[in-house]
Order: sequence, then structure tokens, then C-alpha cells
Amino acid sequence: MSEGLQRMKEAAHSRDFDGVSRILKQVDPVFRQHIADEEGQILRLLIQELGRKNAEEEINVFQQHRPIYRMMQTVSELASKEPMELETEQTKLNALFEEHTRAEEKRVFPRALGCYGQRGG
Repeated sequence: MSEGLQRMKEAAHSRDFDGVSRILKQVDPVFRQHIADEEGQILRLLIQELGRKNAEEEINVFQQHRPIYRMMQTVSELASKEPMELETEQTKLNALFEEHTRAEEKRVFPRALGCYGQRGG
């Protein structure tokens, strides 16, 4: 996913807006699967083991999926329209994705791994 966003950034920088759109179409199913896998497996585990109240922070991290996905759609739409707006939105998308990835890696995944280990998985 992050590799696709990096390629998109490079395409936008070189003003290859068709490339931006094409890359986003390639990344789209990967991100959709990412959402389904994480929410269906990891979030479910955390809620089962910790309870909804104790998994609030992780729930908040997973709620970032929707704004990221909407931003991907916005960037894709802009790829065929406004170069300046595209660059601004693409920068926002990269920042959202990087923040989300850091939150998953530092907070969510370690806690999920601990829950999984406690289950004897």
C-alpha cells in the first residue's frame, strides 16, 4: 500500500496525472482488503479480549480507514482535473496514511499480538 502511494507521489510530482489515477485504481482493492482484514480479524480480537471500552484507542485508529479511503477517491477524481489541487490532496493523503500506519504499528498491532498470545494462539 505504501509503495503504491509512493509511486502515486512520484507520478504527481512528474505531472503524470493519468498515472496517479491508474495507480490509485491498482491500490484501491488492496486497501479495501486491508480494511476488511484488519477490522474483521484484529479489531474483532481486540474487542473480544479487551471489551469495547478498553479497545477505544484501537477503534479510533481503525476509524481512520474511512477518511483515508475518501481522500483516495478525491485524489483520483482530481487527477483528471486540477493539478494544484491534486498535489495538495495527495500530500494530505500521504500524511493521513503515514499517521495511520504509525498508529497501527505502535499501538494496535502490539496490543493485538498480546491478546492473541494470551489466547494461546
